[in-house]
Amino acid sequence: MLADQLRDRILSGELAEGERLPVEEDLTAEFGVARTTLREALRVLESQGLLTIRRGRGGGPIVTHPDLGPISMALAASLELQRTTVGDLDEARRLIEVQIAGQLARNHRKVDLAPLDAAVQTAANAAEANDPMAFALAAVGVHEALVESAGNRTLRTLSRLLEHMVRAYYLRNTGRFDRTLMRRAIRGYRRLLDLIEAGDEVGAAAHWDATMRYTIDAHDPEETVTFVTLEEESTVATRFGR
Repeated sequence: MLADQLRDRILSGELAEGERLPVEEDLTAEFGVARTTLREALRVLESQGLLTIRRGRGGGPIVTHPDLGPISMALAASLELQRTTVGDLDEARRLIEVQIAGQLARNHRKVDLAPLDAAVQTAANAAEANDPMAFALAAVGVHEALVESAGNRTLRTLSRLLEHMVRAYYLRNTGRFDRTLMRRAIRGYRRLLDLIEAGDEVGAAAHWDATMRYTIDAHDPEETVTFVTLEEESTVATRFGR
């Protein structure tokens, strides 16, 4: 019950992200509980990603925003255990992104497209440098930026939960990313931006649908999805300082 009460305060904004909770003495007095009960409640909230408990002098429980990384990894593992196919994953992504492309063309401000424009430029730089790994990560960034530009928090969060599988999807196919293919992809990305900026809802949706289908057709749709391994994460972190 104590964990529920503290969780409600965090989720309502009464306790803001980055805020330190009152000291143990004050909390035990306020709620009329023993220290062991308080500490167990704090551990529950820490396991849910709502608190970070810093140790040592000047430490204590700090309100945090849940990290989606572990949830994303758990989702990826669950889908892999269910033998989810690449075709299944791509169908879900296409249902989301194609609609977003049309929606952005129908209703957007210039500032809404800034993240997508920046992501496309990052991919273009990787293509010109003929760096397949950098391009793979940048291509993932283009898809993420498209969803981000829509401004829908639910879709943005769902897209982030698929991040590990989508990243693995691209990283494990860098062998087919020659400069010609990468430059073709960049032309496709820029065409999408042009269609959105022109307000061509039908054209933007159709173009992005064709683009995603082209990528999908280059893979075996019955292949089981996999997620990024710790070794692959380490390689990316080493190269790009992530």
